[in-house]
Amino acid sequence: MLEKDPILHLFNVYVSVNKDVATEKLQGKYDTREKANDYFSRLEQGNPQLTALWKRFRELSVAEYIKTYERLNVKFDVYSGESLVSPESIRAVVDQLEAQGLLVGKTMKESRRPKWAKGHEAESEADEQELDDDDDDASGEGLAKAIDFNAINLGKPVLQKPDGSPTYMVRDIAGAIDRYHKYHFDKMLYVAGDQQDVHFAQCFKVLSLLDTCPFYPSEKLEHVNFGKVKAQNTRLGEVNFLVDILNEAKETMMSPERLATIEDPEFTSDQIGMTAVKVQDMQAKRMMSYPFDLKRMTSFEGDTRPYLQYAHVRLCSMERRVALEENLALDSASLDSIDTSLLLSTPKARDIVLYLAMFPDVVRTALKTHEPCALVAFCFKLAHLISSAWETIVVKGLVGRGEVELAKARLLLYVCARDVLGSAMRMLSLTPLERM
Repeated sequence: MLEKDPILHLFNVYVSVNKDVATEKLQGKYDTREKANDYFSRLEQGNPQLTALWKRFRELSVAEYIKTYERLNVKFDVYSGESLVSPESIRAVVDQLEAQGLLVGKTMKESRRPKWAKGHEAESEADEQELDDDDDDASGEGLAKAIDFNAINLGKPVLQKPDGSPTYMVRDIAGAIDRYHKYHFDKMLYVAGDQQDVHFAQCFKVLSLLDTCPFYPSEKLEHVNFGKVKAQNTRLGEVNFLVDILNEAKETMMSPERLATIEDPEFTSDQIGMTAVKVQDMQAKRMMSYPFDLKRMTSFEGDTRPYLQYAHVRLCSMERRVALEENLALDSASLDSIDTSLLLSTPKARDIVLYLAMFPDVVRTALKTHEPCALVAFCFKLAHLISSAWETIVVKGLVGRGEVELAKARLLLYVCARDVLGSAMRMLSLTPLERM
């Protein structure tokens, strides 16, 4: 099962272990949790068998991720996370914080959900691991190493657990420093859910206090957060896998009538389904949570996701049809000679021209705010403007009536609209189709 479907198998193991932990907690037992903590501690200490097993799990997982990323038109140069940060880098951070007198002790009882963190998953991603522990050693033995940010309402995040194991927090801190030394980045963006808002605020604050940090976190680091897909719970196993969503969206788009004349219906239906899924995720501001609804996602009715592909296809089709029926085509050498002033007498043509001119500003805004919804909104508005213009900005028949220059000007308008729409879709990692 591991070799056949590593993601599903490891996920099922994860859900099963969490179920055992929850069941045992109700019985006042902690056998599974203690065993998990012991395994993690030995892994951190370099146990060869556990390290080999972890590497195998990681390699199988990354191989599956790459397959899905390729399908999504996404590519990463490096697949690296906090688990690959070296023990030496982690030790250096902890030692430096101790030398600066910033570390304090923290009992397990303190790691339970505090009042200030109501509404958050935990004080930090690291403390998520400790919320259910009931150990409280008031004598001071077995204390975790933490840093106290209660004065600034950021809690008391743990950097090292009582057994000496590092937490996500210190790994992320050491990882940021390592990446800066390796890449000398101008900006590093952490794209992670809004459940991690506190975690990254704590990380950035620790880095700002660390005397050996080689950069200013406020200038170099940014957490780009996003909301949830509602009714999804990983620990309880209540999730929809992305690959299953993509496959189902593809099957929904495999309409015999719609794809009867397409050379590659498999590819086309996959791209339409991909567009539906991606646009659903990017249509609203990234902080907005939304319910998963595949039927709504793949609908062709109204202002829906496949509509963008349809708009691009229709522009491509019009250009092919005019070239075939009117013997009218544009070449780059003659573009400057086209009299675009002929478009000014038609209000809908003016609207499209003015809207196309807004594209650079829309791109700059999307880049500055990290909000792809700005591009999605632009695409839909442009598609609507084009749709409303087909009846009034007609190209077909103009050449036969001797209005060649007007035909060229209108064709150029549609070609520019197609190019801009296609560029915006590619920025959203979509593949603009020419036929569907």
